[in-house]
Amino acid sequence: MREPVIPQLTSDEYLAWERRQHDRFELHHGFIVSFAGGTTNHDLIGFNVRVVLKRAFPSPCRTFGSDLKIQVADSTVYYADAGVDCEPLDGSATVLTTPRIVCEVLSESTRRYDLIEKRQAYRSMPSVEVYLVVHTRSRRVEMDTNVGGMWQISVIDEGSFPLGSTHVTLDQIYDGSSVEAIT
Repeated sequence: MREPVIPQLTSDEYLAWERRQHDRFELHHGFIVSFAGGTTNHDLIGFNVRVVLKRAFPSPCRTFGSDLKIQVADSTVYYADAGVDCEPLDGSATVLTTPRIVCEVLSESTRRYDLIEKRQAYRSMPSVEVYLVVHTRSRRVEMDTNVGGMWQISVIDEGSFPLGSTHVTLDQIYDGSSVEAIT
């Protein structure tokens, strides 16, 4: 019996193909997957996170948003909602390979994927020191921190938390959004 064959792509093949597309896609273990859009809360929280990251990691570090891709492996390229890279970058680059901080703002369509697969993938990158997961159902941030090769997870649902050169409050992250505190 004949089975359809779905080709797996390398990151270079994917990047060449994706440059010609009108929509955005990610590369998951060699397979192309459509990139979901977001809500007003998602976009606003993502913007707030980028502002906070810019303050917490000043120059020479640079804050990036969801327009840049992160190459996790040869067969895996993701878009993150926000992050920080402190290595010298080519201004025309569209792909980062050495992010220091990576943040995903959860959406209903990607929630499980961000919490499980992306978390594991980003934590496998030697350059990543912090993986932030920002919830949109309630005011809650999960912060995975690499401490001497061991990952520690902190859950913040009130107050503030240390990040880079500052302390970040949940009010800063959720400013202007309709996401309410856990009661």
